[in-house]
This record gives sequence, structure tokens and C-alpha cells, in this order.
Amino acid sequence: MIYISGIADKKEIQEIILKPLLNLPIPNKDIDLIDEVCKRYIYASDITTTNSIKTICSEVLNGKCAILIDGSDKAILCDVKSSNYRAIQESTTEKSILGSKEAFVENIEINITMIQRKIKNPNLKTENFIIGTETNTQIAITYIDGIIDPKVLDKIKTKLLNISVPIINSSGFIEQLLDTRWYNIFPIAKTTEKPDKVALDLVKGKAAILIAEYPGALVVPGTFLEFFQGAEDYSDKVVIASFSRLLRLIAIITIIILEPIYLALLYYNPELFPYELISIIISSRQNIPLPPLLEIFAMDLAVEILREGGIRLPTPIGTTLAIVGGIVIGESATKAGLVSNITLFIVAMTVISTFLIPNYQMTLSIRFIRFPLLLLAQLFGFLGILSGLYFFILILTKMDNFGVEYFSPFMPMRLSDIYDTIIRGPLNKVLKPPKSLQGSNRTKN
Repeated sequence: MIYISGIADKKEIQEIILKPLLNLPIPNKDIDLIDEVCKRYIYASDITTTNSIKTICSEVLNGKCAILIDGSDKAILCDVKSSNYRAIQESTTEKSILGSKEAFVENIEINITMIQRKIKNPNLKTENFIIGTETNTQIAITYIDGIIDPKVLDKIKTKLLNISVPIINSSGFIEQLLDTRWYNIFPIAKTTEKPDKVALDLVKGKAAILIAEYPGALVVPGTFLEFFQGAEDYSDKVVIASFSRLLRLIAIITIIILEPIYLALLYYNPELFPYELISIIISSRQNIPLPPLLEIFAMDLAVEILREGGIRLPTPIGTTLAIVGGIVIGESATKAGLVSNITLFIVAMTVISTFLIPNYQMTLSIRFIRFPLLLLAQLFGFLGILSGLYFFILILTKMDNFGVEYFSPFMPMRLSDIYDTIIRGPLNKVLKPPKSLQGSNRTKN
């Protein structure tokens, strides 16, 4: 027998293979011993035979046990994969109040089963791939046949098959390899740990990519506005969910343009400030040695350092570090006369607004956009801000993922799909597969 300790379950090998084989009588030369052993003496649910050395090596690495019999040119493969995986728990990054509490685990088979429990539909299909020339990582793509656009599905599978790298460790690897535009700062797929969110996206005509030993799923194709939709949006009432989305829209605008507009007004159009406000700004900026641009950059840099440090620490410590560190740095900077109170308030509002964006990858993208806009505001004022915004909007409207427009349903305009965008309409309208996911004739990505 050939198996790998730790991947295969030794107790299961003993119960379903060793004990039955000890009762194997003296073989009769007239019978096929391999067939006899498979049918009568091994109790595994998944039994196959092969004469390929490559297949044997691959299956043993995936948790199977290979049984070799003297005089036979075939090997028996039994699935005895160890089930020592982390138990299903609540997601630590996607908290849910009204929805399901369970989250994906590192076992890809359990993850597929969790999706199948949510969608009891015979048209729910799962296809397996092996990616990674050195690691041979199992990748599964699941979708609902008849709902997903076949052209979109073909593009997803083609891109997966064209991936040639030595190792796949997480969904971030897959997302980057699916996107041929290395310079793109926007996410093209949603990463989630929750099977109920995957089920909702599959019903809408999307596909989910699952990775072995990774507790999450990658939902493709992604569109821009979906990254600002929260987990509870579909569980809340229409008015409440729409209000939450409008708050996120205000937060996005605040993150992108609050600091650049403050800078442009201060340098180029101070007359647009109300008299009382400009008086406060002038008094707060007295004896400040740094220009406003360096003030903002310095505080933003301090916030980013605290944020990165907090991510890499345990959750309670990281949260405490971010809060206490921000208070200490802000208080120290204002007392030392390095930063004005107004600048500190502007930066604080920007930082707080980032907490409203539910998707981490999109948060990084939105945070990045404001830095080139700050430089443009410093150099050209409002003209620079408008030019920068026009450039980013142009990029969004020209992008497409697997034939689906990234800025849909607004570009091109599809009125039937606007019920699930900036606001959320009634469930009987938003749970239908959107026309935006029916693909297009584009072939860029």
C-alpha cells in the first residue's frame, strides 16, 4: 500500500482496507484478482483502478491510498482522505446579523457541499481543474447551468486553463492571473467566506471559484457597484437597505474628493469658503511650518502605517492600536504645531469613511485614488480634480470582465438592472439574473 501519513486517515485505512484484506483467501488463477478485491473486500465508497504511474502519484498526494498486487499491472485507488479540518465556524471578516453564520473552511469538498445545501438544484454544476505545476492545487468552478451565460462561462474556464504558475495559495493569486491588465487597480472578482453570498450570486448568473486549502470563494465576474453592497442589504427592508447604500456612496465621495477639494479651495479659490470658516482655517494654520499638501500626506501616511500594523496583529490588539495610535499621533501633531486642527479633521473624516466600504480590495483601490487627485489639486486646482476624476471614470467605463461591462448597468445603461445599484429595489426585482451578466461581444478580458 502507498499513502501519505497526515493526508490519508490511518484509522480508515485499517478499517476498510487492511482488515478486509487479511480475510482474503488464496486467489484463484481463473478470476481477476483486482476486480475481486474491489467488489468484495474493500469497503471504500470511492474505488477506482489505474495503470498510470502519474495518476497514482497525483491521487496519493490528494489523500488516496494505492493498493498494489503482485503480478497485476493495475493499482487500486481508495479515497481515505483525512477529515482533520477546522470545524465550520462564523466568519471573522463578514459578520452577519440576519443571515447565515457559517463560513467556508479549508476543505474544498465541504465548501462545495455547503453551496449544494443552499442550492438544491440539479442544474448546479461543479467542474474541477488542477493548477500549479509544482503544487497541483485543486480548483473547482461551480455555477448553475441555464442561468449563467455560456459565453461568460467559456471565457472563465479558458482563462483558468491558461494559468501556468508553480503554486496557487489563495484567491488573490487566481484573481491576478485571471486579469491580464497588471496595471489595473480595481478588483475584478468578489472574495467571500460565506456560502449564502455565493449562493445568491450563483442564482444571479455568476460562477464561484473554490480553491483547495483556502477558506473562501472567488465570485466572477465582478462589477464595480457590487463591491459596495453589504452582506445585510438583501435581508433588510428596502428603505433601510437603500439608506445604507446611500451612506456608502457619500463615504466613497468623501474618501475620493474631500482632501483634494480642501486643498484646491485653500490654494486656488479661498474666496469660496464662508467668511466664518476661512477665519477658523486661517487662525488654525498660524505658525504651521508644513504646507497643506505635506500636512495631509504626513497624516495619511501615519494612518496607513497604523492600518497595516493593525492588520498584522491579533484582532483585539490591532483594533486598539489603530484607535489609540490615531488619537495619540493626532493629539501630538496638533500640540507640536505640525498639523492644523482643520487638516486633522479632514483626514479623520476620510479615514472614518473607509470603514463603510464592505469590500477590502475595493477599499484599497478607493484609498489609492485620492493620492493622485491630491497632487492634481495642488498643481491645477479644481481643473486637476475634474481631469483626474474623468480619467478614472473613463477607465471604469472601458473595462470589462469576461465580456461583462465593469461599470454596468450604467455603461451601457440598462434600466431593468438599476434596482440593485445605488439603491435596492424590491426583492422580486433584484433577485432576477441581471441583463448586465449576459455578456457582450467584447473580447478584451
